Amino acid sequence: MGNPANYSLELPERCLQLLDALWPHAQATRQVERPDLGPLTSTFLISMSMPIINLPIERIERRSGNEASHYASDRPIDPAAASAIVETLQKRPFGDAPFFADGAWRFVSCVKPPFPNIARGLPETIAAELDSEDAARKAAGIPASQWCSVLRNALAHGGIAYLNEQGRSSYEEPVKMYAFVSGTYDLMSKKRPKPLTAIHFLRISETDYRDFLRRWVAWLQDSGIAKESEAA
Repeated sequence: MGNPANYSLELPERCLQLLDALWPHAQATRQVERPDLGPLTSTFLISMSMPIINLPIERIERRSGNEASHYASDRPIDPAAASAIVETLQKRPFGDAPFFADGAWRFVSCVKPPFPNIARGLPETIAAELDSEDAARKAAGIPASQWCSVLRNALAHGGIAYLNEQGRSSYEEPVKMYAFVSGTYDLMSKKRPKPLTAIHFLRISETDYRDFLRRWVAWLQDSGIAKESEAA
């Protein structure tokens, strides 16, 4: 494998290629202790999606300012492509993004304590709210910057809940959905640790998430193509 000239554009494409090529093997692989719960596709999909999502966010969207202030910034490698990516992620609602699919994502926020611990499962009140059409409308209306922050934080810090086909936490059924969970904190507080002010939940099915990754990578590639066209 060659060294990529632009990690943010090339690594997601390579990871997607691996995801597609190895998907049949993941479908044929089951947990030894519980083969009845289905193949390990969710584990594989989440694992492969981490660099697909986080590399462009970390190396482009989060790398504003002078190049000298960053040790891993792809912005100066392809400035036009980086500008197109930042324009979408920082200046549009999520529903206007090219990689958005109507109805695939649901979004709710918990803004009052006591805040749930997703290690104990997704609370029924949150699960029911995520079922609503209002949650789908909220997902379309949030800023794309908030969407990518929730998804990025969930993937980076382990804020992921596996859900069954009904969108509930269950240890006895196959995984069919994911909830990506991220908290916000009172950064002005002098307390240690900083107190939570809200927890945000993004829900999507496994099938829709895999489809989203295809659209996301295609959008990154199109941003690079746009850059090349401008340079021609």
